[in-house]
Amino acid sequence: MKNIPEYSHVTPEIFAEEIKPAARPAVLKGLVSEWPVVKLGADSADDLLDHLVATASGMPIPYFACDPEWRGRFFYVPDCTAFNYRHEQASFAEFVARLRHEAQSPAPTALFAGSLALGGFFPGFAQTHRLDGFISASQFLQSLWIGNHTLTAPHFDNVENIACVVTGRRRFTLFPIEQFPNLYVGPLDLTPAGQPISLVDIREPDFARFPRYREAQEQALVATLEPGDAIYIPTLWWHGVESLGPVNVMVNTWWRDVPGWFGSPMTALLHALLSLRDLPKGQRDSWKVVFDNLVFEANGPAAEHLPVPARGVLGDLTRGNAAHLRDLLSRSQV
Repeated sequence: MKNIPEYSHVTPEIFAEEIKPAARPAVLKGLVSEWPVVKLGADSADDLLDHLVATASGMPIPYFACDPEWRGRFFYVPDCTAFNYRHEQASFAEFVARLRHEAQSPAPTALFAGSLALGGFFPGFAQTHRLDGFISASQFLQSLWIGNHTLTAPHFDNVENIACVVTGRRRFTLFPIEQFPNLYVGPLDLTPAGQPISLVDIREPDFARFPRYREAQEQALVATLEPGDAIYIPTLWWHGVESLGPVNVMVNTWWRDVPGWFGSPMTALLHALLSLRDLPKGQRDSWKVVFDNLVFEANGPAAEHLPVPARGVLGDLTRGNAAHLRDLLSRSQV
């Protein structure tokens, strides 16, 4: 394992010109240390929780609860056919009261509320806790994450991410996408939040069951963030996150660097499982040639020999072409 590179006094210009183009994780030390909630949490976690309760919208929040024997690891039961935690719902005030109660227990139930959209659950919060200049996309999502000592299994997202620690400490373990074969992916159709997760317990790896994980561990990047720190996680970097205290709060921003009419690569993957993976090998190899040329353009732009008006869906993915492709898919029978 190696430490994730750290940057101090990061400006939007440094992020845009140096950090983001490298497409590698980076710790942004003290990036949000001046946020009001970070300062409030530094004085008292109880004061921070009181503030969040007072500013919550009143909408019930969904959250997960995991029994103490799992030691905060939100995961599957042994045969991977169900989860080891429960989906529950309460007002934010009730959730915070339970979080405080569990903080007094020597063997607490793990509690985790994630991806609470600021606009819906904490109106006004985003206006005073922003990353001005860092996000160039016109559409992005800011969310709050809160819980106690928990472990989120390594997973990847099809978005860019800046995660900011408000209170508590969080340990991040990241892997490049090249380590996909060594992370032992779980079910695609039963996932905690839509993305597949690694079956490896990164705290106590079982190398007898997951021997290839040794290579992934060697390539892993790690960092422990303090309140006020942030981390940049590029698209498709696997990341596991361990929250290290009885009260942990984080705010993150997700965005994509492509227009909103682009489709999801995960949808394409599911279509490929349906239509390609189990073909006879010869046919599958033939389709690989087609995809290499038309999708991945291994031999250069696929449609450069065609006049621009004739390129159709092989041309640039404009809003119009995206709509035409979706229409073709809806009418496709072959």
